[in-house]
Amino acid sequence: MYDEDNTEKHETLKGFFIKIVLVVVFIFVLMMLFPTKGFVTNYVDEKVKENLGGTDNFNSNLLAMATAGSGYFTSSRLPVDTGDKVKMTLGEMYENKLLVKFTDSNHRTCNNSKSYVEVTKDSEEYTMKVNLACTDKEDYIMLHMGLDGKQFPSTSTARCEFVKNLDDTWAYGNWSSWSTRKIKETSTVQVQTKVSKVQNGTKRVMRTKVIEDNAVKVNYSGNIKYVCASSYNNAGTYNNFVKCRKTIITYVNEPIYKNVTYYRSRSKTLNGKIDTKWSTCDDESLIEQGYVKTGNES
Repeated sequence: MYDEDNTEKHETLKGFFIKIVLVVVFIFVLMMLFPTKGFVTNYVDEKVKENLGGTDNFNSNLLAMATAGSGYFTSSRLPVDTGDKVKMTLGEMYENKLLVKFTDSNHRTCNNSKSYVEVTKDSEEYTMKVNLACTDKEDYIMLHMGLDGKQFPSTSTARCEFVKNLDDTWAYGNWSSWSTRKIKETSTVQVQTKVSKVQNGTKRVMRTKVIEDNAVKVNYSGNIKYVCASSYNNAGTYNNFVKCRKTIITYVNEPIYKNVTYYRSRSKTLNGKIDTKWSTCDDESLIEQGYVKTGNES
């Protein structure tokens, strides 16, 4: 009887543990088949970044090369004869400080020799091929410029106007009227200032004045006396001649002044032949050639 009871208890415990193991395995399978919402969201986000971010990164790098090439290949650096080509690799662009080093979507540097900017002179135009070769992708774009042009169009969205006075002479216009509006001096605007005192109010001020009169001579039963009336400061009767003194107080309004700065300006304009270029607003190559920003943007 004792053995039968132990056997039944052993079988019951064994069945109970088997059930627990089956439940744990079932839960694990469900987690593998149906991941949590957070897991799915993170997984999808990563895939979106891989698919979209990589393309944006490649296009940004390609346009950066095109913008640098547009600023570098000006008239003095273009090929002379039809069919001639000039070329600059990505590595050479790094060496000439035209670009800072960038990476592709795999965080690897692009090929410095297979990536390049190449300008060709055709019979009717110049063409610039911008080729970028990276671990994730290789592609190119083409820019075109007429033979009468002096610089390829920039791929940058922000463009500024630059001018250069070929005669190196400047002319000033007439001075504007004086105004309290502050004017900032620039390379093309000359400014003068002056400081003037301007009344901006009044204050009430007390003034004192002392007047003198001769004392009144009076004969008192044969005695001569000198009298100052009560309205005087030294009122009284004196045996000898005196001057009667009286203090008069008045109030007047005096003006209050403050210093005001006035400004006037005149524009400095180019006097002579002018060369105008439109380029990226940070085109250092034009500034080095003597060009000045006019402030006009497109």
